[in-house]
Amino acid sequence: MTANSPKLIYVDTSRGQMHVRLYENRGPALICLHPMPYSGGYYDSFCKHLTKESNCSAVSIDMIGYGRSEKIKEPISIHDYATSSIEVIKTLINDDRISNTVNLLGFHTGSAIGNEIGILEPDLINKIIFVTYPFFNQEKREEMLSSLSKAPLNEDLESLRSMWEFTIENRAEGVALERAMSNFLDQLQNLDRGWFGFHAMFNYISEERLPHLKLPTLVINDQSSLTKATKAASELISDMNYIELDDTQGGIFELNIDQIAKHVITFLNQQ
Repeated sequence: MTANSPKLIYVDTSRGQMHVRLYENRGPALICLHPMPYSGGYYDSFCKHLTKESNCSAVSIDMIGYGRSEKIKEPISIHDYATSSIEVIKTLINDDRISNTVNLLGFHTGSAIGNEIGILEPDLINKIIFVTYPFFNQEKREEMLSSLSKAPLNEDLESLRSMWEFTIENRAEGVALERAMSNFLDQLQNLDRGWFGFHAMFNYISEERLPHLKLPTLVINDQSSLTKATKAASELISDMNYIELDDTQGGIFELNIDQIAKHVITFLNQQ
């Protein structure tokens, strides 16, 4: 294991084993909740940078059904993803793997999961960071649910072309091929079930759940398809700080990690 590389562990939960990357350090833990349909590996560059630039430990969890965590046969809810993640966090604390000062960071779908964790376990979580939030009204959620692709496995190589083009050929300039390939492989592992997370997101009524979040929250926005949605979500959170990143053109957890880490560290250090 090289310097700053994660320890890879499994944690038993009521929904099956969940895979965890633990970037050890001496301070509070930042639990990183990945966007679907990827894995906790999405945060590898960010977690290495954060633990180098601060005293935080970092943890990235593969959501149940994704990455190296146990597969699931049917779609589950954002609440279900949250409760299984809570089990992981509590086990890591009880096993002295991480500090009992726990903060959350979510990106896209991970932000909704983080919101639900913060509502369910306000005494467990210290602060929450949303790096964009996929906030959609009921009409938009219904539209996205109706257009959700649920393609079964098949032997046609051509069926992978759009995924390859999006993840590899058209990746943001500056994102390493190795990182893009890792994201592509994450999608291949869940080819017929990768839509489960989106199904959960589009059934999550954020306009009802966000106002229940009472923890200190930092909302970090970028320039993307979720810019307006993230701004709308931020206005429903009572204890909220709002920041917009500079010069973002996709791949922010590879290309803008210095900015994100700076804002995260500043926020976590505030009393």
